[in-house]
Amino acid sequence: MFVAGLLSAVILIPGGQLLLGRGSKRWRDTLVVNWSRIVCEILKLRITISGHQDPEAGLIVSNHVSWLDIIAIGSKIPCQFVSKEDVAHWPIVGIIAKGIGTLFIRRGDAQQSSSVTETMAWLLKRGYRLAIFPEGTTSRGEGVLRFHSKLFWPAELAGIKVQALSLSYRHRAKTEAPFVDDDEFLPHLLRILRLPYIDLHLTYCDSIQGGLSYREISKKTREQILETLCPAQSPRPQPKGLLHKRHTTFTQA
Repeated sequence: MFVAGLLSAVILIPGGQLLLGRGSKRWRDTLVVNWSRIVCEILKLRITISGHQDPEAGLIVSNHVSWLDIIAIGSKIPCQFVSKEDVAHWPIVGIIAKGIGTLFIRRGDAQQSSSVTETMAWLLKRGYRLAIFPEGTTSRGEGVLRFHSKLFWPAELAGIKVQALSLSYRHRAKTEAPFVDDDEFLPHLLRILRLPYIDLHLTYCDSIQGGLSYREISKKTREQILETLCPAQSPRPQPKGLLHKRHTTFTQA
């Protein structure tokens, strides 16, 4: 399937763009979703779902635990991912990521990040669906790291709906799935292949209407994900009067 992914990335998807023009988006989405679903079957990735996907949501927001997240989300939602530039240099996976249209952000490069932001806003305005991991890195899935709120700026510029989803690995996968610290892709893949099953629970949160600032969207989506993963750590609801007084006051994520 990695060979099939490479062939799709370097031949089938570019060929579809030449032959189909604007219609190539559906062709690419079909290839990526079907490839992801087959890889899920090979890895014995069992996904249980709570909530419902909003087909009108242009931006998908998720916590980040492992490279498996991309395959899991890709098997359920046709979308383009936004990732840190390091992934572009991974063997095989980097080539596939480039071929399917992943947008890469270079840390510490304000000019390049601004260019990616403009590209994201342009795509969102034209009906493309993007997926981001605003923590900027992976965690062990026991909480939610700080969100990089500037990643939500394109959603504000495009005025589109945003939907958060949470990923929670269960049973043995809870300790084996996280891709953290000094993990390397191939050894981690081999560990994953030894598991009889990989259990993953995916929760769709309520979508957020367009019109909010990027800081508001960042704060709200992080709270939604935190509430599904760690209810005890989620912010306590405030009295209605207090909420009204603080309606326009938000802290930067």
